Amino acid sequence: MKIAFATGHYFPFVGGIESHVQQIARRLAAGGDEITVLTQTDDRSWRTEEIIDGVLVRRFPVPLPSRHFSVSPALWRELRARRSKWDVVHAHGYHSIVPLLATSAGVRPLVFTPHYHGTGHSLLRKALHIPYRRAGRNVVDSARSIICVSEAERRLLIGHFPSATDKTVVIPNGVDLEGLRAAEPFRTGKTVIVSGGRLEPYKHVDVVIRAVALLDEDCELVITGDGPERVRLESCAREMGAATRVRFLGLASVEDLYRWYRTADVYVSMSSNEAMPVTLLEVLACGARVVCSDIPAHMDLKEKTGGPIGIAALTASPEELAQAIRAAITGRSPTVPLIPTWDDVTESTRQVYADVLAEGTPSPS
Repeated sequence: MKIAFATGHYFPFVGGIESHVQQIARRLAAGGDEITVLTQTDDRSWRTEEIIDGVLVRRFPVPLPSRHFSVSPALWRELRARRSKWDVVHAHGYHSIVPLLATSAGVRPLVFTPHYHGTGHSLLRKALHIPYRRAGRNVVDSARSIICVSEAERRLLIGHFPSATDKTVVIPNGVDLEGLRAAEPFRTGKTVIVSGGRLEPYKHVDVVIRAVALLDEDCELVITGDGPERVRLESCAREMGAATRVRFLGLASVEDLYRWYRTADVYVSMSSNEAMPVTLLEVLACGARVVCSDIPAHMDLKEKTGGPIGIAALTASPEELAQAIRAAITGRSPTVPLIPTWDDVTESTRQVYADVLAEGTPSPS
C-alpha cells in the first residue's frame, strides 16, 4: 500500500505522538509498504526531505512559529495537490492543526488517530478548545476509521463526538520489547525514581520533585526530557534542597532512555492529560513499579495490564505522593505484565487500512 502519515511533528522532534508514528511507519516500510510522512517544522536546520528507516519524510515550513498553533500552508497545498496519490492518509493528533489541514484538503480515505485529551494544556488552549470542537467535528466526520489508543480515550472522544461511535477501534500503544531487553541498566547504588517526558505544566513534575525531597537520602530522581518547565523545575529542586538528588537528563537518546527505564525502581507520572502513555508501558515491560495519577487513561492501563501500578489522586500533596512512592519501593517484586509490542500495533493498524480500502475509496471532493 501507499500510505501517508500527516502529523504535526516527526523525528528528531521528541514526543509521544512522534514516537508512535515513527514506530509504526518504520515497520510498515520494512514490510514493503510505501510510506511517506508529511509534517511541518520551523527549524530550518532540519532537512526538507530525507529517508529515515525506509520512510520518506517531507517537512514543510511554518511561516509563523508557534509552540501550539503552528500551521504550514505548504503542507496543505501538498495534501491538496497529491490527495489521490496515496491509498490511505493517516492523520495524527486532534490537538494539532494538521488533521484539519488533511480534511480541508479533501484527502480520502482518511484514518484518524486523535490522541485525544478532551481539553487544552494551558488556560488559552482550554479556552479555545470548545469553539475548536466545531472544526474537530469535521475531522471526525470525514474520517473513515478512527483509532483510539485506549478505551478511556474512546469513551472521552465519543462523549464529545457521538458521530465517532460506530467507526472507532481501540489499538493500544506498544513497546520495543527487543530494544528494552537489550538495554543495560545503569549501576547507581541508589533507589532510582524516574519521571518526566515533555516538561509541560500539565505533567506536574514539580509535585514529584517535592515528594522525592521527602524521601530517604538514598533516593535519586531522574527527570527525562525537556520543555518550557525545565527552568522552573530546576529552581524547585534547589528550593527543596534536593538539587544533588535530582538529575535532569534533557533530550536523551532512545538507548539511554531504555537504560534508565531498566534502572528505575519506580516510575512516577502525575500528568493530568494522557491518552495512553507509552512510557508507562515501557517501564512496566522493564519490570519497574509505577505510581501515577488517577486520570482515566492511567486507570485503564492498570485494569488492562494488571501491572504493579499504584494510583495517587491527581490533587495529591507531596506528602501523600511520597507515601505512595514509599509503598511502591517496598512492595513485592512485580511480575512483568503482558504488554503489546509495536509489531502487534503495526499489524492491527495495517488491518484497519485494509478494511478501509475494502469498503471502496470515494473520489476526493
